[in-house]
Amino acid sequence: MIKKILSLIFVIIGIAAAVAAVNLSMENKNADPVLLTPPEEAKLQVVGLMDAVCSGDFTTASTYLHGQPDLGVDREASDPVGVLIWNAFCDSMSYELVGDCYGTEEGLAQNVKLSCMDITSVTSVLKDRSQTMLEKRVEEAENLDDVYDDKLQYREDFVMSVLYDAAAEAVKKDAATMTMDLTVNMIYQNETWWIIADRNLLDAISGGILY
Repeated sequence: MIKKILSLIFVIIGIAAAVAAVNLSMENKNADPVLLTPPEEAKLQVVGLMDAVCSGDFTTASTYLHGQPDLGVDREASDPVGVLIWNAFCDSMSYELVGDCYGTEEGLAQNVKLSCMDITSVTSVLKDRSQTMLEKRVEEAENLDDVYDDKLQYREDFVMSVLYDAAAEAVKKDAATMTMDLTVNMIYQNETWWIIADRNLLDAISGGILY
């Protein structure tokens, strides 16, 4: 009799435990997966991407992205002013990982704090700086042939020289640093954790010039 009672108790306990497990799974069905041990490979992928970006190597950066898209920023630029500002932006970038990787509905994510030059802090003052510098250079010119062409228009090389120097001055005196919190999302495919090149990520690593 005692054995039958004990057996019945164990059955009831087993059913109660099963019901509790089902209820728990239903309550957390919309919750993000919890990682007991964050994959080290995923973290290294994020580190590789951010190291490449901060060194201005966007060809290598592309190899960490899902689909390996051509980011287009490694093409040789013909505008020296654009090159100057872009190089200043790349030189200003630094990052740090925040916490560990965590599970999402799509795969994994890693929070990153990224610091870089605010490109608009330079471009927004470039017009005024170049105009002021242009007027000063004209006043100080010893030979007007260095300033005007045969149609009495500003020489292109003169204007570009002024614009370049104004941009260099703006980078030195007006450039502001901004810090942003970035979420790097990853999916697992072909035995590799690939970083998803979403809009927020591309905007952050390019200063917004990829769109």
